This record gives sequence, structure tokens and C-alpha cells, in this order.
Amino acid sequence: MSAGITRVHGTALVPSQRPSTISFYTATFPSMDIHTSEVGVVNGVFDQVFRTAVDNFATVAMIGTPVYAASNTTIRFAIEDTGADANSPSYLGTGPTDGTAPVAPAAATTALSLQAAIRALGATVGPNSVDCTGVTVAGFTL
Repeated sequence: MSAGITRVHGTALVPSQRPSTISFYTATFPSMDIHTSEVGVVNGVFDQVFRTAVDNFATVAMIGTPVYAASNTTIRFAIEDTGADANSPSYLGTGPTDGTAPVAPAAATTALSLQAAIRALGATVGPNSVDCTGVTVAGFTL
């Protein structure tokens, strides 16, 4: 089955027309060499970060390969920011600042929210007890 426009009872059902963008971020795990030990670990740190913390905000669009450099493990990822409407009450993509007019939040605001969600996972994440309390998240552009 392919994605796209489908028909139900003769009526075309089109995909959502809500505004969406793709935003890119880097998560940095300080002073940790987990770029190989946590890849593919069921319920491991990367699994929990992307299936629990990040997924609460938006659809995870892409996840890069973890890289170990300068005593830190970093991993880049992208999320789909969906516009504000009744189906996306988090207002991630076009969240209002004054309660009336939806405007796009600063990338730093979203990055800090993602960072807080990842840090909230705690100091003993997954079977290898990875400490997420010092993880930083920053936006980047391609």
C-alpha cells in the first residue's frame, strides 16, 4: 500500500494540510562513550530518548548515527513540527506566544524543551544505567 490520497465511499481523503516543518537538533551526552554500546539496545538510552522523551513532542523524522568525539557522544535527529490546531495541542510548530496569534517558537525554546524531557529520564536510563541528567540539546541548520 502506498501513501497519498485515498478514497473512502467515493470521497477523496487527503493528507493533513496542517503546516509542518522539519527541525534539526543535536543531543550531546557529556563525558560518555556510548556511541556503540547503546546502539540497538532494547529499552536502552537511545531507545528511551527517541521513543519516550522526543516522541512526546513531535514525530521523529530522522535519527543520525551516534558519534564519539572530544569525550562526548553526540547524535543528530530531526523532528516534524506540526502546526497548532485541535489535533496538535502542544503547539510545537506554531505555538502562540501571547495566547492569540500562533507564531513559530524560537529553535532554542524547542531545544530547551527537548533537553528538559531527555534530562527528566534520570540518572539510570536503560539496562546500562546511562546518566541523562547532563544531556544538552541544541538546534542546527543544514
